[in-house]
Amino acid sequence: MTTTKITYDEEADVLYVRFDHSEHVTGVELAPSVLLRLDTGQATGLPPRALGLTFVNFSYLMAHLGGQLLNVPLTDLRYLPKELWQAVLEVVTTAPVSDFLTVGLSLLPQRPPLRVSVAI
Repeated sequence: MTTTKITYDEEADVLYVRFDHSEHVTGVELAPSVLLRLDTGQATGLPPRALGLTFVNFSYLMAHLGGQLLNVPLTDLRYLPKELWQAVLEVVTTAPVSDFLTVGLSLLPQRPPLRVSVAI
């Protein structure tokens, strides 16, 4: 694995974080303005690995985070194919991605539907 390289494009306001490189790159939008680049390992039979993160509108993100960690809910990723979902979950919950992002897990209680009675 190569050393993490961080580059900021001031004109585009984009922060690039590079962990590694691969010929097999898949991009997944984790949240608005946050893109994960990963190698799922499907082509090589190796475990999935993070290749990098891209933060679009980086100065806006930093201004609104106020020094807090960026919390990324993964609810919109449930529509990914199962293999890709598993690869994303594996790389975002471990270093080096977990050194930059906190992945949120929330429990939303399911409420049974209300019974509706109609008087006749």
